[in-house]
Amino acid sequence: MVSKPDIVLKNNGQPCISIPALLINFDRKKQFDIITTEVFQEGVGQLWMKDYFDPLNFGLPKKYYVVSGECIRFDYHFQNNIVYSINFESSIRGNDESKNMTQKTWAREFRIFKDNHGNVELWLDSGAKKTNIIKRK
Repeated sequence: MVSKPDIVLKNNGQPCISIPALLINFDRKKQFDIITTEVFQEGVGQLWMKDYFDPLNFGLPKKYYVVSGECIRFDYHFQNNIVYSINFESSIRGNDESKNMTQKTWAREFRIFKDNHGNVELWLDSGAKKTNIIKRK
């Protein structure tokens, strides 16, 4: 099962992608290891990827973790008016995955839409693929 992360625009116009705090019952400061992050562009393919684990010893603690609601590090500059798909894998920090599987896949499509007047909106999921019809006078 693939879960949807929260995505909002930060003041600098870049997306803040996070594990939704509402999904974490009563423990809003639960820590999550981030295993890998990826950015894809529709029609192009993978643009960027980062692994946060040691492939020779997957059982070691991950190099990067977040709490729910915290922006996940995507070291990629997203441009306006392009449909992106982001993916990441997480697990509950400190969990022994061999005994209790908490690894989760997260994915979502979005577009940062900027119109001719400079207004910026975040379009998510199927809305990311819609076309904007600009009426001319």
